[in-house]
Amino acid sequence: MSFTSENILPEGTAYNKLINLIALLGYTKQRNEFKNQGMLASYFWYEYKNYRSYVGVELDIYKKDGNILVYTRTRSGRSYWDLEHQNKTIKYIKDYFKGSFSTDEGKNRYFIIDKKVPTELEAGLFIARWVYKNALIKPKIYLDSRNLKGDISRVEHTGISFIDDLNPRFFSNNLLIPYLVATWEEYLKKSFIVILKYTDNRDKLFKEARFSVNNLRDISAGNTSIEEALVEKFSFQRPRIVAENFKKVDEKLDIFTVLNKPILNRKVSLFDSIEEIVELRNTFVHEGGMDLSINDKKLKVIIKDFEVAVDRIYDRFGAYYNFEPSRDF
Repeated sequence: MSFTSENILPEGTAYNKLINLIALLGYTKQRNEFKNQGMLASYFWYEYKNYRSYVGVELDIYKKDGNILVYTRTRSGRSYWDLEHQNKTIKYIKDYFKGSFSTDEGKNRYFIIDKKVPTELEAGLFIARWVYKNALIKPKIYLDSRNLKGDISRVEHTGISFIDDLNPRFFSNNLLIPYLVATWEEYLKKSFIVILKYTDNRDKLFKEARFSVNNLRDISAGNTSIEEALVEKFSFQRPRIVAENFKKVDEKLDIFTVLNKPILNRKVSLFDSIEEIVELRNTFVHEGGMDLSINDKKLKVIIKDFEVAVDRIYDRFGAYYNFEPSRDF
């Protein structure tokens, strides 16, 4: 589902003036190698500051029967501010150039915007969760589409270690472990940065931080934010350390409890499960050691463990910061 609009400008409208208005609205021109008939240009708007955009606003300009047509589109995952800017774009073009417009709501009717404006903290935590969900698409597609050939690529173990050690399927499965840990770590870092930006306890952490000269140069040059520089001084792989890190931001923010519960009917908690996966990652990365027990079924369980852990943490953020976690990815 998407939200689309069309502005029909009067004949004789100055194209350059339209381009200037679009630039003032913050759009940047996009290279379009697949221009449709009559298309003049494509533009895109995205607000990078303060987590305001989820998908941005697409804008295309066409010319048909002597009229300039302006189309805008936001995808279903749009944020409050994406849709607000889409309405603003439609209105400014209508007010400045006259003509008419239509949206999915009808002729000369603007999109209906949600009454509730999300906080920037809520938006930032949602984006972190969304990015993580997208990151898991790759390994899932990879597992479903890889085509390992030969008798040695057995689905299950033979029980003979030197044969299993040469099985490309087990090697392939072990290769995914560092990626899964990296995406888990990145999700937690992004969430930590969001909370750090909007917490009252940030000054204490900044005072304790020992920024290097390179850190200070990057911050001064605008290449990184002070929050991004600080987060690199923490580890976000092992669940116990992760829980301790978030308590440094807010003593009452407890994610240990939600991870210390088992998943489904298993006796092992997510806390211990992910701790074990991190150990597997370290052994593989630093020593080249493989876990020959990781067949396809177990790998999918590992992926599921990370997904459930991230969802539990995200839900905990929602409960603590008083917002409804969104699954509109």
